Amino acid sequence: YLPTIGPRKTAGWSSPVSMPIDTTFRPKRCAGIIRLSGVISGGSPVAMPSMPGMLGPRMSASTNPTRKPRVDPNGLLAEAFTIEAAATKLPDFSGLKLTSIFIASTVDASTTGPLAGAPATLKAPTALRFTGSLNVTASNEYKLCTRSSDGSQLYIEDTPVVDNDGVHAEPVEKCEMVALEPGEYKIEIRSFHVTGPIMVQASWAVGKDGTPTAIAKTSLFKPEGADARVKAKK
Repeated sequence: YLPTIGPRKTAGWSSPVSMPIDTTFRPKRCAGIIRLSGVISGGSPVAMPSMPGMLGPRMSASTNPTRKPRVDPNGLLAEAFTIEAAATKLPDFSGLKLTSIFIASTVDASTTGPLAGAPATLKAPTALRFTGSLNVTASNEYKLCTRSSDGSQLYIEDTPVVDNDGVHAEPVEKCEMVALEPGEYKIEIRSFHVTGPIMVQASWAVGKDGTPTAIAKTSLFKPEGADARVKAKK
């Protein structure tokens, strides 16, 4: 039996446009995202792009759309906290002091490669928390894994899926199977590190026999307000 977790948002399309739209155009699919383009009857061509991970239109149809600065939606919000060097398990994050905050493009820090996006000041002992959403484009049984030194955990929709806690002299990988439907899921990854280098990876694969690979940046999306928090450093 595999646990089944439902998405916060399911694939769908709705449009606030009241004007008639020519529906003879064919949608183009790109990385699981549908983009529609067409012509408003009696008007000029108009595009209705959909930002990856957002399950609905990013802007409504308009003959004169307002252009906004491009913001990269991908990655996860990463928070680093101070912990005791004698820690033996993941802490209660609610009582910890935040020491740094940044955007991590992926969670793929190895013993030789640093965590993408992390400041140079990030050192052990520390606890890390990564939050955002995971975009699933196909219904499947997925193998979700963390590999870390020291302990780590992975949550989907606040449900603990992978428990890889404890002090690890060497990096340890732990995987669990879960059934996921297409949609956008809240994801949280926690880790703690009492000695360096900081090593934590989140990976996945389709099916129990699949070989896990790092969850790509294109499948991860920042939570609302993440960039503002990083800018404010809190």
